[in-house]
Amino acid sequence: MLKTGKEWLIKQRLFIEIGMLGCLILSIVGISFLFFKDANSVKEPSTMMSYLESENQSQSSIELNQIDQSSTSQTEKIYVDVKGAVYLPGVYEVTNDMRLIDAVNLAGGFSDKADQKPVNLSLKLTDQMVIFIPEIGEVGAEETVQETSAPSLEANIVTVTENTEEMTNSAKVNINLADAIQLQQLSGIGEKKAEQIVSYRQENGSFQTIEDLKNVSGIGEKTFEALKASVTVGND
Repeated sequence: MLKTGKEWLIKQRLFIEIGMLGCLILSIVGISFLFFKDANSVKEPSTMMSYLESENQSQSSIELNQIDQSSTSQTEKIYVDVKGAVYLPGVYEVTNDMRLIDAVNLAGGFSDKADQKPVNLSLKLTDQMVIFIPEIGEVGAEETVQETSAPSLEANIVTVTENTEEMTNSAKVNINLADAIQLQQLSGIGEKKAEQIVSYRQENGSFQTIEDLKNVSGIGEKTFEALKASVTVGND
């Protein structure tokens, strides 16, 4: 009888322990479920915020690219011809938002003989513009620089206005009056060819037509074609 009662107590105790263990397991499972549910609920808004931030960054990048493309499309490459009293005369590639001073700097800057007073350094550059920088004391030069149109050159000529009767066109060089230095302002004419032109004029008299330049040694058809629109004999 005592043995039976003892066995019953052991069984009851075992049932109680099993029940407590089951409750503990259920509690752990429940707590874990609540924890992961809360974690997911926090993670979802965080993911949404990251997505929105990514979208905003993408939109900003697109807008910046559009602005850059717009700025690039408004800036164009053009070419200008810098002549006269600069260290490196020649044709230079520039952009249409640059000024005359930029072109002069590309050409090595003003020479020691340059007369800067009549030059409008703020003038905006245009394609095919010819820029002529005068020398100090150059005959007929006023203290202003003007922009004129020369249809034969299809370009804008920036040059010092001439008042002398001999120079009827400020965009052209009179080959019957110009000295060797002035002749060197012409495309393709260096010091040697300029001296040859002066010598030819002294030996044969004035040029009757600009085509007579081809009679000068060293001036062929190609050189003549490059400078014919920039010269005159004074009777046109």
